Amino acid sequence: MVILGGLKKLLGAVKAGLGKDKGQTDNKNTTADKPLTNSIQANEAMLRQVLKDCGDVKFKRLSIPSMNNRRALLVYTEGLLVADTLTRDIITPLLAAPEQKRQIRDVTQLIAVGQTSFSYSVQDFTGDILKGNIAILTDGSNKAVIIDIKKAPGRAVEEPLQERLIRGPREGFTEVIKVNQGLVRRRLPDPNLKFIKMRIGRRSQTDVSMLYIEDICSMDLVEEVRERLEAIDIDDVMEPGVIAELISERTISPFPLHMSTERPDKVVGGLLQGKVVILTDGSPFALVLPSVASDWLQTPEDYNIHPLFATIARALRLTGIFVVTSMTAIYTAIILFHYEMIPSKIIFFIAKSREGVPFSPLTEALLLELIIELMREASIRLPGPVGPTLSIVGALILGQAVVSAKLISPVLLIIVATAFLAGSVIPNYEASLAVRYLRFPIIIAAGLL
Repeated sequence: MVILGGLKKLLGAVKAGLGKDKGQTDNKNTTADKPLTNSIQANEAMLRQVLKDCGDVKFKRLSIPSMNNRRALLVYTEGLLVADTLTRDIITPLLAAPEQKRQIRDVTQLIAVGQTSFSYSVQDFTGDILKGNIAILTDGSNKAVIIDIKKAPGRAVEEPLQERLIRGPREGFTEVIKVNQGLVRRRLPDPNLKFIKMRIGRRSQTDVSMLYIEDICSMDLVEEVRERLEAIDIDDVMEPGVIAELISERTISPFPLHMSTERPDKVVGGLLQGKVVILTDGSPFALVLPSVASDWLQTPEDYNIHPLFATIARALRLTGIFVVTSMTAIYTAIILFHYEMIPSKIIFFIAKSREGVPFSPLTEALLLELIIELMREASIRLPGPVGPTLSIVGALILGQAVVSAKLISPVLLIIVATAFLAGSVIPNYEASLAVRYLRFPIIIAAGLL
């Protein structure tokens, strides 16, 4: 009985706590959902309650002489707009002396900059304020004027580091979605190029654009992608990879079902092939989908050189896929089970090079491949000025040391180094990862089966 009584008290306390939390949440949501009133004091109080402890959100009170000194409230987020633009194009016109023969009824008649829209509830424009827009509330009006003059902080347009070309454009996407849309539109000024805008993420409200060419792309594909995007229910969308993971079919295939790129010309090429492109605010990468295996072997440079050389380059990349997945595995299988396939002169040389090596060919191959992957990962994570130097010096010293200590066969070291170079010729990074890691089960199968 004592135990049952204690459990009842515990359940009662839990229910009370849940009820309290729910009441607090409902109270906050009710405040955010309330419509604006004609009282500027009441509207300001609601805004301050919703934006409590948001120190970067600024509230500025002023009187507008051209509207009979009507009181107004400006709300904006510091750091997401240019202060000079705010002062010159917004505050100065509002504080200007009135013209005698002009009767002003709305603040939009005083401001001739940016795109303007109207909101009638706190919830409608709170996200706009936090994204860099300016909200103007006036006394006696139950609507807020939203002015879009935001300038998000970001870097300039520059060449992508991972997709450099010898011949081709030097432009790459930035983290600002409007800039990325402009780069695509400038290359493809076609009215059939459509931009479908939406916001994904309950908390982040990330701007996402879906691009397609209406008279080329299949509308069934467009509707399918749109439905999957609208079905995403997540707090925050940090990267396009999150979107790709949520809209892709669940499959055990390690190969990518989409193509990720930083190049506007590559995006335009995908659009002209009837594909759908997804741009995400805050990321310089665009998703081009669906993706097929031939996309892994193409680069924008192929369209800027002679077709013969482009064909040879693609053949080399295809050969690189075979080398990186199979070369070490073939060596392991031949040494373990089919050494009679090797010419006599070469087999004696390999046997002499393996003299004193304490590991089996399978263990030796796996160990060396693992070391290569560790060095590759370390070279990526090390700081830029020292990463390439340390990786080159480390590879030379480590390779010489393991060969001198007779822990690794020199022939296998050459084979693994060749496979390492072959894995670097695949242009698509996700496909390159899948191909490189696929060699491990193939090596194990070659050594055991």
